[in-house]
Amino acid sequence: MTSADTIAVGKSDIAQIGAVLEGLEYIDDDMMTRMRSAYPNLRFTLCSEDDMGEREPYESFCGFDLHLVTSGEGRCSSLTYHLEQCTGIVVALHEE
Repeated sequence: MTSADTIAVGKSDIAQIGAVLEGLEYIDDDMMTRMRSAYPNLRFTLCSEDDMGEREPYESFCGFDLHLVTSGEGRCSSLTYHLEQCTGIVVALHEE
């Protein structure tokens, strides 16, 4: 994937994704499949907030955090805070 392939993600997209997920009783792999269908140009990953270490999320919601992922040609995926580099989203569930 090159920078030309990077999907334009806006703050409103992140807010909409957060609102959809926040309205759910629980978030699971089936919901990640539905999110991939709704946003086919983004990759979605589900994990625990513990898996993210001390990394600050891009956005925090009730019950989960959203982290932005970027990947490029010849590079491994990594976290970013830059919407213009976003190619995916990690949904990190809060431990209760």
